[in-house]
Amino acid sequence: MDFSDHKGIYVIGALLHGKIQKVTGELTGEARVLADQLGEKVEVVLIGSGLTDDASSLIALGADTVYVMDDPLLAHYDGKAYQKALAGFLKEKKPDTIIFAATAVGRDLAPRLAAELVCGVTADVTELSADVEKKLVIWSRPAMDGNIMADIISPNYRPQVGTVRPGIFKFPAADSSRKGEVVSVPVTLAKEDLGTVLKNIIHGEKDDHPVENAKVIVAGGRGIRTKEEWDKLHELADLLGAAVGCSRPISEQGWEPHSHQIGQTGKGVAPKVYFAFGISGAMQHMCAVNADIVIAVNKDKKAPIMEMADYAIEADLKDFLPLFIEKVKALKK
Repeated sequence: MDFSDHKGIYVIGALLHGKIQKVTGELTGEARVLADQLGEKVEVVLIGSGLTDDASSLIALGADTVYVMDDPLLAHYDGKAYQKALAGFLKEKKPDTIIFAATAVGRDLAPRLAAELVCGVTADVTELSADVEKKLVIWSRPAMDGNIMADIISPNYRPQVGTVRPGIFKFPAADSSRKGEVVSVPVTLAKEDLGTVLKNIIHGEKDDHPVENAKVIVAGGRGIRTKEEWDKLHELADLLGAAVGCSRPISEQGWEPHSHQIGQTGKGVAPKVYFAFGISGAMQHMCAVNADIVIAVNKDKKAPIMEMADYAIEADLKDFLPLFIEKVKALKK
């Protein structure tokens, strides 16, 4: 099929309280990598209200054009209004590829727009690559309960659409020499276009150490058997100035909030150092970890994590954690 009139890799970036979200920068950088391989341009669409950040900062991260759709009626996410604002714009532009963040907003908005544009959506992607010969984006994600990685392509429809997990890709280094354009896009909306009426906002508890922003993460899994051992993990994290992460079993026991769960059903992270204590290394967990250095401690030397790790220590956590904490304390004196 001839898709020569579909051009550009578009990143949809929803504003949060007028701010550009970190994941928009992550996806802009990864879109730049794909675009260079496929001979495309990177177009970022910022949608929301009261933009206070510098839209041109995304040009330094890899964007060729940044479109700004700013309207008071877009201050809080409303699927119906966002769909109307974006659908006409995207139909006119005819993108080759559209990338959304797999946030609450992106997971709702992507299928809405895909229905308008008559194409499919690949959800919760953890890897992106390109088939240069066929001019296709390869969307990779865990499948079959996380036991395999599936590569998904869309050869028969355009645009190619997917949602990508936040924190999976490194935030790109800014290149101040890059040139690009910021374009304001008029938005025509009325109150009747809103699908819901916002009455009140109840704010959740603030997370002082979000795992998705941490440079060092101390994470634990099923190999930690008691609450006392888990408290030791927190003690170590405090000493290292690290965030605490966990695998699904720990979250389900109530030892750690779901917001700190890392993996296919939790957060994606890209720290400099990732400590994995008692984590087996199952794909469901590791697909969401993109660390510079992985340090694993496990008493099972055959656990998959021991081959994935940069440094692997075979030890019983009951003995290892207290000793390690004492060593760290001694170094900090």
